[in-house]
Formats: sequence, structure tokens, C-alpha cells
Amino acid sequence: MELVANLVYWIFGACAVAGLGAIAFLWERMRRELNLALPAKQKISIYPSLPKALREIVVRPNDLGRFVNVLDQYEGLYPDSSLPKKLAVGIVAWILCFMGLLATGVGR
Repeated sequence: MELVANLVYWIFGACAVAGLGAIAFLWERMRRELNLALPAKQKISIYPSLPKALREIVVRPNDLGRFVNVLDQYEGLYPDSSLPKKLAVGIVAWILCFMGLLATGVGR
């Protein structure tokens, strides 16, 4: 029984790592396509911008909002692209695999 539990644990772990890699790959592909279409001043970097004030260091701005804005821009330029849908499916699958990984690791 312990062999089966270990196998399931490793399968969920491998799926979680592969899912995270797929999410990063899809996000980078969307960023590159968007940078090809945007003017030079609106290009999107991989990393968020540095804080401009001391307050931004202490109280972090909404970092998730930056990614939502990028998705909105991408869907505005490429409305027929399937990349945002694939990214959403990848995120949901990663969350489920990560929850399974946590569930199989409980009690170890």
C-alpha cells in the first residue's frame, strides 16, 4: 500500500512541476507575441518594474493586476488566439495537481 501511495505522490509531483513549466512557457510565448505587436514604449518586461517610492516597497501594489492587464491587451490584439484558454486550463490543472500532491503528502 505504501508503494502505491509513493507512486501517486510522485505522479502528482511530476504533474505539478510539468504544469508549472507549461504555464511559464505559455506566458512567455504570449509576452513575446505581444511585444512584437506593441510599440517600443509599451513593451512588457519579464519582471515587474522597480518600486518608485518607499511606500511601494512596504505596501506592494497589486501584482496580479499587471498580469490581468497583459491578458486583456493580448486578447485585444489577438482575439482568436487559443493561448489564453490554454493558459487558463494549465493553471486549473496545476492547481488540481498541487492539491493532489498536498493531499497525498498528508500524514507523512
